Amino acid sequence: MNSTENMTLDEELAAAAAIVRIGLDRICDAATRTSDLAPHAAALRALHDHRNPEQGVLAALANVLGTIAVSLTEVDHDNIESAAELLDEAQAYAQDRTGDRIDRALEKIAPLLVCQECGQERPDVQVMPDPFTAALYPERDDHEQMTICHSCAAARFEES
Repeated sequence: MNSTENMTLDEELAAAAAIVRIGLDRICDAATRTSDLAPHAAALRALHDHRNPEQGVLAALANVLGTIAVSLTEVDHDNIESAAELLDEAQAYAQDRTGDRIDRALEKIAPLLVCQECGQERPDVQVMPDPFTAALYPERDDHEQMTICHSCAAARFEES
């Protein structure tokens, strides 16, 4: 039994759109609940990840646009071909153009996710005052800012 049998088309589409908006709200919330960069990068990769371009929200949107464009071509009307072409362009913009801009933003963020102590890209990398000097001189407020992971920060703190 189809659970949407009792819904009108408008109700079914409104429910589907609400589900999508809830998912996008969750992605946004996961990114912005902290000032750490790793959740921001992870949220952007959920939208588009050049390492796996067929996954992600933009790929799903592009797939929907492409499927609707193909389906439209089966309708017999003079304007259908131009409408399908516009949807094909929208599909390309969604995945390629928007995806490219997300990739470029991620390229700018990536160096900030590399720990300057161990040299690894880790999800727990943060920009913070040097744990070594902050522990030795807590009264100072001019400690060098470091891009460092939690384990390296703990090690620097323990060295102090």
